[in-house]
Amino acid sequence: MAPTGCRVAMAKMRTSLAGNNAGRHPRSPEAGVTLLELVIVLAIIALTVSLVAPRFGNWTEEWALRSAAIRVAQTVRYARTRALFEQSYYVVEIEPSTRSVRVFNPASGFSRAYMLPRGVAIDDGEDPLPSVVRILFPPSGVVEERNLWLSDRRRSKYRVHVSFLIGSPVVEAVKQESR
Repeated sequence: MAPTGCRVAMAKMRTSLAGNNAGRHPRSPEAGVTLLELVIVLAIIALTVSLVAPRFGNWTEEWALRSAAIRVAQTVRYARTRALFEQSYYVVEIEPSTRSVRVFNPASGFSRAYMLPRGVAIDDGEDPLPSVVRILFPPSGVVEERNLWLSDRRRSKYRVHVSFLIGSPVVEAVKQESR
């Protein structure tokens, strides 16, 4: 006769004795971590952090620059989309000296502005650098071709290219020339 469900549940199952301290000697007082071992582990951790921290700093600066370029491209895309949708003029205005970016509609008075992160510079590649860079978006969506250059203290650069054919901005990293 086969055992029923109740008898199977009550039957004793075999288990592994791994991790079971029964039958072993209790821990000796010498077991544990010595002060020397602890100091060595802390020194290894400090060495690892000191090697990784400078890389992390460079990464955050690169991230801030890339994020700023993407945000400028989003602002340009937003202005063009609003101009097409509302059949009204929109302007993106960039002040390189204050690192401010503003999009506005001259007819309605609508305006949004923000500041670029500290350490990020922006220009349009013109010499001399104008005090204000303006990109006009007419209701037709046609825009003049423009390049906006964003850079940081380490001379990393991103280019926001506004195409006159499609009017959509493209963000690309500019490679550094080897010296």
